[in-house]
Amino acid sequence: MTSRQLLLFVPLMLCIAILSCCSAMRVLTHSTTTDPSELATGNYRIDPEHVFVTFKVDHFGFANYVGRFNEVDGALEFNAEAPEKSTLTIVIAAASVDTSNKFVDAQLKGPSFFNVENFPEIKFVSTEIEPVSKETARVTGDLILVGTSKTAVLNVVLNGAGTNPITLAETIGFSANMEIKRSDFGLTAWLPAVGDGVMLDIEAEFLRGKEP
Repeated sequence: MTSRQLLLFVPLMLCIAILSCCSAMRVLTHSTTTDPSELATGNYRIDPEHVFVTFKVDHFGFANYVGRFNEVDGALEFNAEAPEKSTLTIVIAAASVDTSNKFVDAQLKGPSFFNVENFPEIKFVSTEIEPVSKETARVTGDLILVGTSKTAVLNVVLNGAGTNPITLAETIGFSANMEIKRSDFGLTAWLPAVGDGVMLDIEAEFLRGKEP
C-alpha cells in the first residue's frame, strides 16, 4: 500500500469504526413505549421485510397444518389522541400462500380454495377499534376472501413503538390473531377431515410516513 493509499484508507476506516460504534450504542440504549399517547399521529405502512402472516388448521386430527403468506401490505392511520379513531387495512396476495408443499400450494391457489386467478387479494378493512387496555385492542372489520365479505375481529397487542436503532425509522410493532370458519366463505373442500376453524397470526412492523 502506497503512502497516498494509506492516507485515504485510514480516515475511511476511522469513519466506518465511528459509524459502527454509533449503531452499536443506539442498539444498546434502544427502548420502546407501549403507551399510545406517546406515539406519533400519522400514516404508517407495513414494513415488507418485517411482516409475518401465518395460518394453521387441523389436519386429520393429527396436528395443525401451518402455512404462511409471503406478500403482505397494509396501512395504519394512527390517531394518538384517540386510538379508537385509527384505521387499519391489510392486503394479502393470495397467490403468495406457502406451505412448503408444492402440491398443497397448488390446491390452495386453485378454484376449490383461494381461486387466485379470480380473487388475487385477501383484504381486511377495519370498521371499529375498541381499546381494551393501553397495549391491547379489538379491531373489528370486513374480511374479504374469495369475493365474500364477513365481519371478523383481530385481537391486537401493541408490542412497542419507537425509533429503529439501525434504520432510524419511526416504527410501531404489533402482534395480532384472528379465528375464522372457512366454511363461512364457501371454502368447504376437504371438510371435515381438514378443520373448519382457521387461526390467523400476524406479526408486523409499521413504518411512519413510508410510501406505498
